[in-house]
Amino acid sequence: MGDKKPEILAPVGHYEGLSAVIKAGADAIYMGVGKINQRALKKTFDIQDAKEIRKITKDAGVRQYITLNSIVFEEDLPYIEELLHQLKDIGVDAVIGWDMAVISKSLELGIETHLSTMASVSNSQAAKFYQNLGIKRIVPAREVSLEGLKKIKDETDLEIEIFVHGAMCMAISGRCFLSHEIFEKSANRGECYQICRHEFDVKIVSKNTGTELELGEDYILSAKDLMTLNFVDRLMWADSWKIEGRNKNVDYAYMVVSAYREARDRILNGEWNTKGWQDLLDKLERVYHREWDSGFYFGKGGFGLNKSIAKEKKLFVGEVVKFYPKIKVAEVKIIDHPISIGDTIHIIGKKTGLVRQKVSSMQVDRKNIQRADRGMVVGLKTDERVRVGDKIYLITQVDQLQEEQMAITK
Repeated sequence: MGDKKPEILAPVGHYEGLSAVIKAGADAIYMGVGKINQRALKKTFDIQDAKEIRKITKDAGVRQYITLNSIVFEEDLPYIEELLHQLKDIGVDAVIGWDMAVISKSLELGIETHLSTMASVSNSQAAKFYQNLGIKRIVPAREVSLEGLKKIKDETDLEIEIFVHGAMCMAISGRCFLSHEIFEKSANRGECYQICRHEFDVKIVSKNTGTELELGEDYILSAKDLMTLNFVDRLMWADSWKIEGRNKNVDYAYMVVSAYREARDRILNGEWNTKGWQDLLDKLERVYHREWDSGFYFGKGGFGLNKSIAKEKKLFVGEVVKFYPKIKVAEVKIIDHPISIGDTIHIIGKKTGLVRQKVSSMQVDRKNIQRADRGMVVGLKTDERVRVGDKIYLITQVDQLQEEQMAITK
């Protein structure tokens, strides 16, 4: 497949996710800072976090991109200027924006600047315009087909970053007004309430008699999730494979990043045709997702489903109260769900990221036990180093009935 090696670009919305995606093999991460980003409704990182994460990513050999990709109003201009100066001092690898206030100042300061998908670049002429401004990389509109994306790449000297996995939006390039209309919260300022993910009743009302006819209920505005693993070998020309999901949990971040990293490595190593991707698909199926779709790569994206169909869910077990590194044993307090030998667990923490392992050995007073119940404190053999305060979760299989009952928002 040649020497082309697309970057694995991972979403980060919390420190646990940061540690997890680094461990999973991400080459770069993207994150928001403060209020000018598309995840401002959730708890976001501040400038001190950006500085700390710059140290972590630099030590790990991972690039750090900052997203400043929401609408910028006049009163935001002083904030933008101050923030970009701070990001310049921190030494972030790039800023992702689309408002010209962000782009022009970022370029003026000499920061590598990437153009967000919010700019809706869908052809090579538009791409060249931004290239002439000094933009190094663009994230084209998500509505562009595979052939259209390759054409933009061929006709410019720009790096092209494409989405390979995660949630899709029912609005063009994510520019939606539903939240503003209903809750007076702008999705274009990072305050999306995900109205499209709700279930809608569809009715016909007679203007003459007022009679209502109910046609049914469905998730009629909710897009399916993008998944490209089954054709990712056709995306090796791209400079970066972007995974959506800054609001997703650490399990999602780890499993998805590791699946696409392994897929890329298999292609580069000439193992794609022998090893394939079915085992990697199993990783994706185990974490939160809606029904999958190929997006706009081969046509129009799919809509109409908004249910998690993950194969697994996690139940809180307890937390690590001590760790003995020489023997790799964690002292664990069982707070909620019991665990038994042979169970699959996740150990999650700010610096630990995620450790997925089988329960192979547990002891109380140096005696082996088969099951640890609520209230017990047990010695648990771990596969890797974990830390005091890390949370333990039991991973269980989700049956069809449970799937239908799972909440759609995380």
